[in-house]
Amino acid sequence: MKQYLLAFLFAATVAAQSDNVLLIVADDIGVDYVGAYGEGTNPPPTPNIDSLAQNGVLFRNAWANPSCSPTRASILTGRYPFRTLVGRWIGHWQNPQNVGLLQAAEKTLPERLDAVASGYAHAMVGKWHLHDSFQSIDVPRTIGGFSHFAGSLEGQIGSYTNWTRVENAVSAPSTNYCTIQNTDDALTWIQAQTGPWVCVLTYQAPHVPYHAPPANLHTQNLSGLSPQSNHTPANIPFYRAMVESLDTEMGRLFQTLGPAVMASTNVIFVGDNGTVQRQSVAPFDGTRAKGTPYEGGINVPLIVSGPSVQQPGREVTALACAVDLFSTVLDLTNAGHAVAPFEVIDSRSLVPYLTDPAQVPLRQFAFTEQFVGTAWPAPNNNGHATIRDARYKLIHRYSGSDELFDLQVDPWENNNLVNSSNPQVQQARAALLAEINRLRSTGGTASNLVVFGTSTCPGWNGPPAIAATGSASPGGAVSITLAGGGRFFFGGSAFCLLGFSWTTWAGQALPVSLAPYGGPANCRLSSSPEFVAWRQTDLLGQATFTLNIPNTTAYVGTEVFGAWLSVDPGANALDLVPSNSVLIRFEP
Repeated sequence: MKQYLLAFLFAATVAAQSDNVLLIVADDIGVDYVGAYGEGTNPPPTPNIDSLAQNGVLFRNAWANPSCSPTRASILTGRYPFRTLVGRWIGHWQNPQNVGLLQAAEKTLPERLDAVASGYAHAMVGKWHLHDSFQSIDVPRTIGGFSHFAGSLEGQIGSYTNWTRVENAVSAPSTNYCTIQNTDDALTWIQAQTGPWVCVLTYQAPHVPYHAPPANLHTQNLSGLSPQSNHTPANIPFYRAMVESLDTEMGRLFQTLGPAVMASTNVIFVGDNGTVQRQSVAPFDGTRAKGTPYEGGINVPLIVSGPSVQQPGREVTALACAVDLFSTVLDLTNAGHAVAPFEVIDSRSLVPYLTDPAQVPLRQFAFTEQFVGTAWPAPNNNGHATIRDARYKLIHRYSGSDELFDLQVDPWENNNLVNSSNPQVQQARAALLAEINRLRSTGGTASNLVVFGTSTCPGWNGPPAIAATGSASPGGAVSITLAGGGRFFFGGSAFCLLGFSWTTWAGQALPVSLAPYGGPANCRLSSSPEFVAWRQTDLLGQATFTLNIPNTTAYVGTEVFGAWLSVDPGANALDLVPSNSVLIRFEP
């Protein structure tokens, strides 16, 4: 059930700011092919992408996933692939790799915007690649949640001048050069908007097939050359031309929108994975490019430019991930409250880096992965989970040997330290592996018992805290416990409050402050009290209430929110101290 999404409507407000967001996803481009990064040998001209960096913030250590579909799902949901089970690229016409598809139960970026009545129009233009051909051609709208879609559904079109274009469930052949058409479609939709908007523009370029783009889009000399069908360094000239044509079309997009629109638009540019196989240039290794967990396959360009950026033209070396763009867009549209505090979201907003040049790192770890399978425990049985901190990187393979690198002294990953006897190195490896195990131990599913909120209201026994254990399945029981409540020998007792909302009660927004009733200003109650049970606290200020789950599947999916209100004489003028809250989701 999605009761908490409906509850958002009670507190919905139009965004305080109305800057637009243009999220551009380039297909198969690593940092070696973007001039602003200065990492690849002789990259093709990318003046428009470079201009974004000159007028914005360049993220030096940004990771995506090794292939496209997982990154796209992560951006739209804010969740790692092992949670969505979109673990590898999806074969559109057939899915022999047994790869998961984006599920309707996932709450996407446009759905979040709508849930809080953000006032933002939204559209996706370009490549979808989150379902196969057995699904409806309208999935970008029905499952993706976008109000408008124009582009291609498959991961690889057969030809840039002979491909199938879908616009809002209407399919038709197109002979217009795909990169040009993607730009035209974005312009058509954006120029029709009368209010703030979010446009996710996912270019096909520079994804294969290798070819010579229209001559007016690039400056590469392709005379006498013929593109090869396989991934070979012989295709580098064509790949360079495809990258340059992408940059040229981005320039046309910016110029056509004009200074006024661009001045009120935050532009995010990101690659969905590293440079395509065998096209990487020195010092990158072409065999360690797209599809691999090495830096050539996962270190991608990420640049943000626009009115939200303070002191533009700078670089951020802190860790960032493509999954972070989910929360970043929500923050840029003032819709961060669209995510409930008990939801499992892996995204971290990058907005603090944009607004504060002195922002300290917000991530201790960056994480990426690749696997096949559509149900647990498949992710833990194949593929790899790769993680890094500020210095060390661990590639943990589930059917092979691990690799550990010190990226500070070995950025090109030539020296595998997995068998090092250095205690510092092994301590780093243990910490990285522990984080992988912590993430993967949940089985990819959201917990049905989630404590959320912070207990900051002090009583005589400290701030009271709630916890829940047991089974929320039909016929099961959940023990809801209180710790730190009023002690029995001081006259303490407590009320267990249970309800169906964490956002509103009796027409009043939650959390509700107890200050108007005589309590301290930092005492807030975050659960609607449709049901109240009184319990005596013990000598330590503890109490337990047992919630028996009805033995019927009719209530599966129901969400109940709980909190304790501790009677603590003398703790404050009200003699009441609330705890933090818990979500109890009835599961099958």
